[in-house]
Amino acid sequence: MLALAWLAYSGFGIITSSLPALITPIRTELHLTYSEVGILLGAWQLVYIVASYPAGMFVDRVGTHRSLTLGILLVAISGLMRAFATDFTALFLSVAIFGIGGPIISIGVPKVIASWFSGRPRVTAAGIYSTGSTSGSILSLSTTNSLVLPMLGSWQATCAVYGSIVVGIAATWWLLARDPPKPPVRAGGAPAISFRDACMTVLTTKAVWLVVIVGFTGFMINHGFRSWLPQILESKGMSAADAGYLAALPGLASIAGSITTARMAAKFPRKVVIASCLVTVGVALVAVNLLTGLPLVLALAVQGFFAGGVGPVLLTILMDLREVGAGAMGAAAGIYFAVGEVGGFAGPSVMGVLKDWTGGFTAGLLMLTAITIIMLVPTAMIRDPRAAS
Repeated sequence: MLALAWLAYSGFGIITSSLPALITPIRTELHLTYSEVGILLGAWQLVYIVASYPAGMFVDRVGTHRSLTLGILLVAISGLMRAFATDFTALFLSVAIFGIGGPIISIGVPKVIASWFSGRPRVTAAGIYSTGSTSGSILSLSTTNSLVLPMLGSWQATCAVYGSIVVGIAATWWLLARDPPKPPVRAGGAPAISFRDACMTVLTTKAVWLVVIVGFTGFMINHGFRSWLPQILESKGMSAADAGYLAALPGLASIAGSITTARMAAKFPRKVVIASCLVTVGVALVAVNLLTGLPLVLALAVQGFFAGGVGPVLLTILMDLREVGAGAMGAAAGIYFAVGEVGGFAGPSVMGVLKDWTGGFTAGLLMLTAITIIMLVPTAMIRDPRAAS
């Protein structure tokens, strides 16, 4: 199940990063401004915010097997429809469809982990599954401009191929995955906790909201920084192919970072691990703006390594909270990802606007750095269930 969860999340990453990798030909052919590109990059996050609550309810009611099949298919449809977009509006709508399927995946997969794993193996499993999205992103970023686009000849055909790959992932999940064991029931056969009750519990728990607020930063950085990274690198004089290769580096580093950080979080206080990651990421973002050559490569690797560890550790804290657990994880993940995608939408959009206003990416990178450092305050207030036990 862990391997299948990883595969499902990889489809999420393939479609997420295929658009940033294709921004240069799309912007040229459709005559888009940087502000319009920023809106496109954040379009699915905008829908995601609204869709998260019903997605969490859907996952809890029908189970992860059927719900994730639908979620993966919707993500595939989003990729396929982009191939037929001829203007900003059509492309916006095709990207927005991702915002319906995306939350089903990002809520359903953590629920799979929470249901099938417990204790220290849960932390490790969370670190492993989270690399699926990153691996899909690396595939898109590193091969689009160097291999797939030159081979196929158009960005439309490239979108169609990526969408077809994710259709295959949906079929694999449907054929091989299964729902976890049913939760305990109370007398009379009623579920131990309804989705509505779970939401009320989660919404009134301060510890949940602290995790959610810090998670906001991770989404804003990941979507804001990584969505614009190919363009940032091209602005430093790189070709589109070279920028694509190097833009994949933070994702590659985050695979090692998420697993390594998960192992560290099993031994050390988790909020200390999160704070250390945030500080390092903030410093690395400033370095990316200032450096070139080999130092830039190092800064990108450091940024990806430490950024990759924040999300998995935050999610394991949610899973371990006594108010959440496996029973309310759908509700908790729904809130976590809904608020997180506010940052996911704001990051690319604001960076696009700042690019149009200032002519460069410095202001946007400094904004992300400032928000990262500010998030040290709620991080210090997080209740670590393991430390309290």
